[in-house]
Amino acid sequence: MYRETADWAFREFIKYLFRPKGFEVRVAALCIPVLVALLGGNWLVKATVRGDYSFEFGSTNIIPDWAQWSLVSIFVAVFVLCFVIGWKRFTRESELRNRKKVIVIEGRGLREDDGSPLAAAVPSEIVGHRLGVSLDLRQKRDGVIVDPDALLPEVETARRMVQQYARQNDRQDVTLVYGGLTPVPMTFLTGVAFDDEGSILVMDWDRTRESWRTLDGHDDGQRFLLEGVEGVGDASEVVLAVSASYQVRSENIATTFDLPVVRLSLPDLNSSHWSQAKQNALAEQLFEAAKLLEAKGVKTIHLLLAAQNSVAFNLGRRYDKRNLPGVVVYQYEADSEKKFPWGVRMPVRGENIPSILRT
Repeated sequence: MYRETADWAFREFIKYLFRPKGFEVRVAALCIPVLVALLGGNWLVKATVRGDYSFEFGSTNIIPDWAQWSLVSIFVAVFVLCFVIGWKRFTRESELRNRKKVIVIEGRGLREDDGSPLAAAVPSEIVGHRLGVSLDLRQKRDGVIVDPDALLPEVETARRMVQQYARQNDRQDVTLVYGGLTPVPMTFLTGVAFDDEGSILVMDWDRTRESWRTLDGHDDGQRFLLEGVEGVGDASEVVLAVSASYQVRSENIATTFDLPVVRLSLPDLNSSHWSQAKQNALAEQLFEAAKLLEAKGVKTIHLLLAAQNSVAFNLGRRYDKRNLPGVVVYQYEADSEKKFPWGVRMPVRGENIPSILRT
C-alpha cells in the first residue's frame, strides 16, 4: 500500500513539473533576465592598461539612472502581477480538484492477482479526487466461477456505493469510470445495473500493451451482420449468438440449446474494438436486433456473447430494460459437457432482481 502511494505521489510530482504552464509563468520567467540585465548591466568589469593588465569593478553608466529605475519598476510590477495571477490560478484549480470526484469502478473476476490498479490509469485530463469502488467477483479459483449465485449481490452493492458517493456531490462534479476483467454475464449485468448512472468513461485492459486503456482508437467501420431472423418463426425463445472477438460455434450451441439461432457476427473478428464510436454502433445494432425479435413475438433471448469486457459492458448499458424481451446471458465453459452451463437472467422486462439460470 505504501509503495502504491509513493508511486502515485512521484507520478503526480512529475506531472506537476512538466504540466502545461499558463501565460503568466512565461511572462514572469521573461522578466527575470530583464531585471538582472537592468540591475547588473551598469556594473561591469573594466579593463585598463597600465603597464601590466589590471582589472577593476565599477559603474559604466551605460543606462541613465532615471531610465534604469523606471524600467526596473515596470518589470517588477509585471512580475508581481504575474505571481498574483498564477497564485489565483493555482488556488482555483486546487478548489476544482477538491470539489470534483472521479468514481472509479473496477471489476475483478478472472485472475487472483491484483495487477495494475485502474484508478492509477485514469487519464490526468479527468480532474478530480479518485474514489475507488471495487467489484470483486473472484472466488479463490483462478478464472473459475464456483458459485455464481454469490456474485449477484456484489454488483448491486457496487451500484449502491456509486450512488452514495454521487449523492454526496453535485452531479456535474462527478465523473464515472468503469473498467474490468470479469465473466461476460457479470459484465453485461454491470452494464445493465449502471445504465441509469449517466455518462461513463469506459476503459479496458489492453493485452498487447499490458495496461489499461481508454476507447480512443479509430473506428474501422466494421459492423455486425444479422443472420437467422427468418428462421425464428413463432418461437417464443431464441438463441442470439453475438460474435465480436471469437466465433460462437454452432457445435457448442448444440450442446446446450435446441432453439432457433440468430447471429450477430463481425466480418473480421480480428478487427479493433478500441473505438467508443464503434462500440456505440455495435450496441445500437444489438438493440435493433432485440427489437426486431420482440416484434416477432419472442419473449426470451438466450444471449451467447463472445466479446471483450468493454464491449459486453456497453452492450449491457444499451439494452432497454422495459421494452425489449427478457434476456439471459450465458457463461462459456470450454471444459464443460454443456458449453453454456449457466447464465444470468437480467433484471429487465418485469424481472426486478437478477437470478442464475442453470442449464
